Amino acid sequence: MRTWIESEADIQVRACIDGHRSFAMIAGAGAGKTSSLVDALGRVRDNEGNVLRKHGQRIACITFTKRAVEVIKKRLGFDELYLVSTLHGFLWGLISHFHENIRQALYESRIPNLIDKAREDDNGGNSKKALKARAKIERLTEQLSLLEAVNHFDYSDTSFSDYEKGQIGHDDVIEIATYLLKNNQTLRRIIGLRFPYIFVDEAQDTFEGIVSGLNLVCAGDELPMIGYFGDPWQQIYDRSAGDFSPPDKGKVIKKAENFRCSKSVIRLLNAYRGDVEQYAAGENAECEGSVEFLLIKAEEPTEPRRRYSEEQIERALARMDAAVENWGWAGRDDVMKLFLARQMIARRLGFADLNRLFTGDYASSRAQDAFEEGTHFLLKPFLSTICPLITAQSQGDDRKIINLLRRDSPAFASNGLNAEKSLKVMIETSRSLVKQLHALWDTETIGTILHFCVEMQIIQPSERLSEHLERPPRTEPFSEELHSFDKGDWLADSFFKMATGGVSRYFEYLNNNTAYSTQHGVKGEEYPKVLVVYDDVEAAWNQYSFSKTLTPLTAGVPSDRQRSVTQKLVYVSFSRAEEDLRIVLFTANPEGAQAELIESKLLSPDQIRIMA
Repeated sequence: MRTWIESEADIQVRACIDGHRSFAMIAGAGAGKTSSLVDALGRVRDNEGNVLRKHGQRIACITFTKRAVEVIKKRLGFDELYLVSTLHGFLWGLISHFHENIRQALYESRIPNLIDKAREDDNGGNSKKALKARAKIERLTEQLSLLEAVNHFDYSDTSFSDYEKGQIGHDDVIEIATYLLKNNQTLRRIIGLRFPYIFVDEAQDTFEGIVSGLNLVCAGDELPMIGYFGDPWQQIYDRSAGDFSPPDKGKVIKKAENFRCSKSVIRLLNAYRGDVEQYAAGENAECEGSVEFLLIKAEEPTEPRRRYSEEQIERALARMDAAVENWGWAGRDDVMKLFLARQMIARRLGFADLNRLFTGDYASSRAQDAFEEGTHFLLKPFLSTICPLITAQSQGDDRKIINLLRRDSPAFASNGLNAEKSLKVMIETSRSLVKQLHALWDTETIGTILHFCVEMQIIQPSERLSEHLERPPRTEPFSEELHSFDKGDWLADSFFKMATGGVSRYFEYLNNNTAYSTQHGVKGEEYPKVLVVYDDVEAAWNQYSFSKTLTPLTAGVPSDRQRSVTQKLVYVSFSRAEEDLRIVLFTANPEGAQAELIESKLLSPDQIRIMA
């Protein structure tokens, strides 16, 4: 953790706290927003802690991730005066006892809005999209009619809802809370009495309706007050506010320090945005660092829908490797490589087939989400038990093997087959068992490995996994229309036929044992050396266009939506570098792109190189 350095912005924040004035601190990447937040929280405790405790009141701190919650709690000494929570946790804590109000929000707003949205997808025809929309409308209409019979509502931290059973999901909490904050003055008053001070970390990632609602809570001249900490240029998630402002009479405060990046990187960031002029401060104040762009001539895609062939992808990968070699960055463990899409990483790390399977025709949106998170039931035995056992065996780590088997293996449980054996015999048994597993690992399919692990009681399979292992494979051709509800059978069958190599590499990637990440995945992180790769064709994600956003005169003007989301992701990617930054941009016209980047004063001529 860096040494805390007081800034002018922090002095202004303290003045706002002392005067019970709401505020919004806008701070660029590396500005130490979390340190400023923790300082502000401490200021309230010093000034008002005893009074707040006496009245049973608390200081609320809302942040974006569970990881951030733990970091902030630790820095505050786990003081119960503070309620540090994710946004969803905070909101559900506020509304969870207001069952009649939740019912009202669902009846008057949430479900009707979902029905209206589904109607937009129904063109009256018999397309898959239209039929799915009509089925959704029918289901939601029925659930709307059954709401009166629901006595209790529960929240599950998932995207799935079942309103007739009183089950609301992730998105519901946001929409219900937005409705209630806007329309229920009593709720707003209760929130203000419980939490006279409310602070929001990563405010740009908070939802627009929630920002408006919290501003209504804190709309007066005195307490309650709200303080936002964030950066509109780091808003990279859909539906979040992006721009945020305090209530009327609140103060906007800009923090100009950058405690992370070298001077070269900061010059690039300042040239790229313009609303906040940062300067190097702290330990990096004397670090010059370096920034270099490599423009690579992109091939004209030969496949349908403007996609690269496999041969073209291989050539693109080879050219990137050559660039890394030229920079002297090959084989270094302090270089983080950033890509837009996971499939780009999967190709480079060797789990492309696995990625295609879990994002392809056989994978539902739920299955895709579970794959992204590493929680899919087909993969969990490998990620939690089998791959760690293989790793431990390769390292000769008997202690880890025993600990894993005691935790996960029915045979090594307190009442299992090996319960009565001595420690020495148990170690020998475990070593022999995992040696057999390791011998199968490089030669057999995933299905064979799973059957072996179940038979030898290395794992306790879930009910769903057991069902797939025990049933015969599906032999009929897959049809989306006929098999939409049981496509998971084809997913499992295809998975069982695969070799184990892809799973091993996927395991390493998920456990952050590789120097690769998506650009979205590194938000909040920092690395000495960063390599960012932009290839719009390989990424195959039309929502983004890096060539158009960085060089619109050369590549064509992006849509407003493309420009907005791409600009911010570029900024986040650039600002991860502590010392040195390298950018690879595949473009149809490298010469034109070079001239445009120089003309825009984003880069100097000596910072750009072309690879034909």
